[in-house]
Amino acid sequence: MFGKEYSSHLSLLMQSFGEINENYEKKALKKTNSNSLIDRLKKIYILLFGIPEIGFQMRALYFKEILSSNLIDKNIKDILDVGCGIGAYTFWLGKKFPLANVIGGDIDKQKLQSCKKLRNELQRENITFSYIDMTKIKNIETYDLIIAIDVLEHIENYQQVLKTFHNLLRVNGYVYIHVPQPNQKRIFNVLKAWHHKDHIREGITKRILEDKLKKFGFEIVVSRETFGFFGKLAWETNHLMLSRSFALAGITFPFLYMLARFDQLWRNTDGLGVAILVQKNNYAK
Repeated sequence: MFGKEYSSHLSLLMQSFGEINENYEKKALKKTNSNSLIDRLKKIYILLFGIPEIGFQMRALYFKEILSSNLIDKNIKDILDVGCGIGAYTFWLGKKFPLANVIGGDIDKQKLQSCKKLRNELQRENITFSYIDMTKIKNIETYDLIIAIDVLEHIENYQQVLKTFHNLLRVNGYVYIHVPQPNQKRIFNVLKAWHHKDHIREGITKRILEDKLKKFGFEIVVSRETFGFFGKLAWETNHLMLSRSFALAGITFPFLYMLARFDQLWRNTDGLGVAILVQKNNYAK
């Protein structure tokens, strides 16, 4: 499971947890104590099972599957992980593409410092972390692969960012995007009011995202709806547990993770999210 390298960085995980939903902010403010028995057990748990949040794990499942299936034999030299957050995908990319230069970019300087510390601990020499604002970057044809996982919903003019992606890519380069879709339907009524306080928009539909990417000169390689029935059920149940007790969430997480794995096997037509891999054409729009 994904995120085992964060077992010794509970405070960073709690900060990230608090950003998921405004109802989690108070839980996230609780200080960690590396010498307490509970926190030692938490570290062991994460070392065994990874980060126990189904949404994080499901995004990682699609990310790893699509990239491993389509890009592992490509000549990928330079990679940019946009809005890298705590750096989980950046670290996976650095390990998966050991000969590539991997940059994790974000505007959260505190998280970037934490990422740099973890990078040094893991001795990942091909990874760097930098302050990058995608609404202002001006580089041209610098990367072979750009990753943007749950980033576009935070950006006002996301279409300008898609154009920037095209400019930043070398010819035949790739962009992998995951984004939530709007008008999400819940299984459990208690989660109907769920929202992310930092989202500019609820999401982008699969059709609209595909159309915008084609407009800027991308070809669709893979496009899949994510968080279908099985994924949605696993995700919602996980957050019902997290809102009540970390202990309950920990006990149920391994079973919910197995349920979430069925989401990849199912052809979702009304998923909560969309995962898409595109390639830059030989012409610019």
